[in-house]
Amino acid sequence: MVILDLKLKNILAFDDFHISFSYPRKLGKSLLENENLSSVPSFRYKKLNIIVGSNATGKTSLFRIIVSVLRFLATGEKRFIECLLRSNKEEGSIQIDFVSKEEKEPKYFLHRVNIKTNTECNSELTILISHKLLSIKFPDSYEKLVTSLDSMAGQYNDYRVYFARKENFGFSDIKMALPATEPSFDHFTFIHGLDSEDKKDYLSILNSILKTLDPSIKEVAPSKDSDNAYVLSYEDGEKIIVQEGNTLSDIPLLSSGTKYGFNLTNTVYAIKHHLNSIYLVDEQFAYISSDIEVALLGTMVELLGDDEQLFFTTHNSNILSMGFPFHSFYFLRKVKIGEKREIQVSCASELENRNNISPYNMYENDMFASAPDLSLIYSIK
Repeated sequence: MVILDLKLKNILAFDDFHISFSYPRKLGKSLLENENLSSVPSFRYKKLNIIVGSNATGKTSLFRIIVSVLRFLATGEKRFIECLLRSNKEEGSIQIDFVSKEEKEPKYFLHRVNIKTNTECNSELTILISHKLLSIKFPDSYEKLVTSLDSMAGQYNDYRVYFARKENFGFSDIKMALPATEPSFDHFTFIHGLDSEDKKDYLSILNSILKTLDPSIKEVAPSKDSDNAYVLSYEDGEKIIVQEGNTLSDIPLLSSGTKYGFNLTNTVYAIKHHLNSIYLVDEQFAYISSDIEVALLGTMVELLGDDEQLFFTTHNSNILSMGFPFHSFYFLRKVKIGEKREIQVSCASELENRNNISPYNMYENDMFASAPDLSLIYSIK
């Protein structure tokens, strides 16, 4: 599964917001290979989507929306849409274009789902949905098929009727790594159901990441007393046990950056073994060296398989110098329009796409208008 386009109106902090994850023309030279459906090379999508923005510009909210919408479509549970609505009870709408895949042939389908909400004061939420579906064949492109989608009539149904047809979607699980501000971050979990060889690989990745984050860690090994725990041995002889369900913030010996290593291990392992098709990595490097962030992102991108997609948020401008295509970079900003603040996005390729120009230099010169206003900080005397 891959996501191609998202439009939002009155959803969380987004109003009249549009972001596209496709690109029209094949690049002559790119660090990213196979940015297209594996069996339909003319159908292009962005495998890597790096979201850059100052604080409170909507990076984490955008990820929450993507995950909530996909979980709603997979389960039909209202709560995944309810959590996205503003408290002002205004109508909201979401339009998402995505591709599902049948593994046997393989066979691809382009979906457009429109979700509209209507909530009157003290009344039950009504969710109306339109679903359009097209088969993808060689030599189709998204730009070609989206014209057909635009011309197709969509019939709105209430969500109970609609979800009698939910088997139309070919979902795989989504892997999302959340920042430390989220409740799920603080509890250590690991991937279950691994055979002996896969466990060895998982342990190898865990060692590589944790020992890089804290060089004083001598070894990470499975606990002999529990199937759900790992023992961290330090060079000075100290040992700590991290068991599934532990609260990481209650383990004082672990540095803030090292605690992120558990989440990152799960994500890197999932990408390497293609356990999911969409991976979202949000604010995992606040306490981690920028060089380590660059190395881990490069590894994730290299491990991405066919028909997979990585979404990644960062404050690290060094990421902009890694040589990825301009179209991989998005810059969010919050702009005051009238009495409201509106989240806007610019893709780097909208301004420049020449190989001899660096998106880093453009960012440093604030050509994407995404730099924070520091005047109030400097006014402090």
